[in-house]
Amino acid sequence: MPHPPRLVKEIEDPHEPLKSEAMFRQVRQHVEKAEPDVIIEVDSDHFVNFFYNNVPAFCLGLAEESEGPQEIWCAMSHTFKGHVPMAQDLLSYGIGSNFDLAAAHELRLDHSIMIPLHFLNPGMEIPVVPLYVNGFAAPLPNAPRYFSLGQMIRGFVDQWGGNERIAIIASGAFAQDVGGPLRGWIDEEWVDTVSGFLEEGKYETLAGRATAERMAVAGNNSSELLNWITLTGAVGDTLPLFVETDNGTAYGVWELDK
Repeated sequence: MPHPPRLVKEIEDPHEPLKSEAMFRQVRQHVEKAEPDVIIEVDSDHFVNFFYNNVPAFCLGLAEESEGPQEIWCAMSHTFKGHVPMAQDLLSYGIGSNFDLAAAHELRLDHSIMIPLHFLNPGMEIPVVPLYVNGFAAPLPNAPRYFSLGQMIRGFVDQWGGNERIAIIASGAFAQDVGGPLRGWIDEEWVDTVSGFLEEGKYETLAGRATAERMAVAGNNSSELLNWITLTGAVGDTLPLFVETDNGTAYGVWELDK
């Protein structure tokens, strides 16, 4: 799903029926039906925890509790609890699977992490294991590496010894430019290409096509697609129940059985 900070205010005080409100409600219904005990959330830090002096490619949040966002353009604030034992085991499993994961024991949350949780986990009762992937600061790892990261996550979930039901959430845009020269323009050709590959289950093909150069053509925020590509590595051969695009972003649901 997407995470523009404006969505909270728009949905709380709409002047007309909003597609975003209907889509968040639809996704939430699937989440509630699945009854997850833990959420693994894949997202990109918007230069709140990390900046160009220190940007890990992949970083697990191991904090027991985190707060945010404190942003003037995002009218909300939440505290979520982590699942430290699962995060620690995922860290060990990832390193054993040849992913040099960083770890953060303290986090400041921004809207990218919190917008999905605001709508899907409103009481913040479900603990969250945040996995930050670099979706902004060049040079980015190549997209197939993100896909492999998702496969590693699925391998971890399949071997997890607990009884928890685990949901995986990813958030980001396909084609979007924030404050840049392409602002207001949507690369509809790229959006259609991405959504088509997702709908057809051609996840590795999508990873191959999502080069840094192609994503940059679609806007300076379009490499958030890498969050989705990470998710597709975790879903295996499962096709989505739906993928619905909206203004350069999208909503989608996969129903997975172990």
